[in-house]
Amino acid sequence: MKNDSILPLTRVITAVVVLFLVAAFGILFFLPDRTGELFAWAIKPHMSSMYFGSAYLGGAWILAQTAFGKRWHRVQAVFPAVTVFTIAMLVATLLHWDRFSLGTIPFMAWLILYIISPFLIPALWIYNRRTDSNLPEESDLNVSTTARLVTRIFGTLVLVFVLLGFIFPNLLIPIWPWTLSPLTARVLCGWLSVIGTGAWAISLDPRWTAWRAILEGIFIAYSLIFVAAAMNPADFSTGIFNWYTALMGIMLIAIFVFYVSMESRRRKAR
Repeated sequence: MKNDSILPLTRVITAVVVLFLVAAFGILFFLPDRTGELFAWAIKPHMSSMYFGSAYLGGAWILAQTAFGKRWHRVQAVFPAVTVFTIAMLVATLLHWDRFSLGTIPFMAWLILYIISPFLIPALWIYNRRTDSNLPEESDLNVSTTARLVTRIFGTLVLVFVLLGFIFPNLLIPIWPWTLSPLTARVLCGWLSVIGTGAWAISLDPRWTAWRAILEGIFIAYSLIFVAAAMNPADFSTGIFNWYTALMGIMLIAIFVFYVSMESRRRKAR
């Protein structure tokens, strides 16, 4: 069955996950003062809460295209990235158990989600990937070898940074531009792993249509993170303009220019 379809079971499960992600975005981004009662643990400062909320919305955008989209290959790269992320969340939960709002409904939802997801997400990926014919769509484009290599190198650097930061959060905390605890440092590394793993996953596929959803999700998430930074300048120990926001800005500009260029070429090819 090489028709590139998204199977019904994959659609249903990802639609349910999208509901959780959108709810998490609403709480973390708009109600950061109430995370202790409405989320799995109290997150401080506001910048950390809104960062995580922004990332959840970016993930919801990609998974919504899995629930309601037409072609599997357009979204399949998100599944390895989400798998790594959910493993990181489960490990962080076990390492910092005492920091969570134990016994509350939000914590139980968090715990159940991150116990099941590290097994469910890769199982769905294996289940649905048999539909991928590995053929390009009509009027599709091939991403250049250079762009794929640069993306893979970038993903590798991010994953090395993430691994060190997750294992040794005390190395990350002093250099980060806003205050992190060991728990929020590890959760942040989990979200950064989505970029690194996602970059690796799309770099292995030359079809431009296999890149679009991942780039859109990252662009949405990190554009919102800039909004969060503008709303919380006091949370930054070195000011809102720092090495991290500079790198984010460069990444967003690169994604925007590359995306517009590829879409323009694709329209001309039609």
